[in-house]
Amino acid sequence: MPQNGLSFIFLAVLLLGVVFVLQWVWRRPLSKDADLDMTSDTGESEVASRPLMTPEEASLFNLIRLAAQDYFLVLVKLPVLQVVSVADKDEEARKALMRTIQSVRLDVVLAHPGTLQTVTVVRFQKDEQEGQRSEKRDHVVATVLKAAGIHVVVLQLNQTYSVEHVMKLLGLAEDE
Repeated sequence: MPQNGLSFIFLAVLLLGVVFVLQWVWRRPLSKDADLDMTSDTGESEVASRPLMTPEEASLFNLIRLAAQDYFLVLVKLPVLQVVSVADKDEEARKALMRTIQSVRLDVVLAHPGTLQTVTVVRFQKDEQEGQRSEKRDHVVATVLKAAGIHVVVLQLNQTYSVEHVMKLLGLAEDE
């Protein structure tokens, strides 16, 4: 019996020692070599902010916000993978799908304020076609959103909308 007690104490001390060493390794500061120097004197790097959206998209976003802010959280430019999760028995198929949609950002996302689940996605459509590759990718994204039970509304950037019209398109208009 005394042997089992000593083994247990030795195991507990060993486990605590391993935890302590791992914590010390993970919390120690980076070495000076690993530290990135963003204050380069060469002037080769230039960092600047950029707008989230075009002026046309901003004006349409403001209409959507006015129409939906009493009903939903209105979010802009979220990655598709932020609003859906993909599970598949075929790991290769899942990875291929993830590669296809990982760079896509949704123009406007309407999320339920209580559950924080995405209810509707608003996509801005331009007049000109952006190419067959993005058309195929947009179709895949629309299919994924539909499979997730997320409603997709497409608004034309060159069209003029009223708040009431946007509310109707989003399914928020009250029947009189």
